Amino acid sequence: MLSEDCDRIADFVKALTNPLRLRILCELQKGERSVTEIVNLTSAKQANVSIQLGILRSRGIVTPRRSENNVFYRIADPRVIQVLDLMCRISKDARA
Repeated sequence: MLSEDCDRIADFVKALTNPLRLRILCELQKGERSVTEIVNLTSAKQANVSIQLGILRSRGIVTPRRSENNVFYRIADPRVIQVLDLMCRISKDARA
């Protein structure tokens, strides 16, 4: 593995280490959501959700879609869902 590959992977994994970003991604696993829906589902402040969505978007993990006055987000690559599922299974196994 090349050094730049390691840097890119570390950057991707860092984006998944924030609890609110993980909660956002868990909600997006179920399908596309508006920012307002994400705020309501995570019980986080709108400003904080927007910051975290910006981080996820900058890493290419989520993608936005504008519709009139709303912005909807979805997971950009379905393999991210597989990564999240694997992380959950590993976490559960580690606790057992």
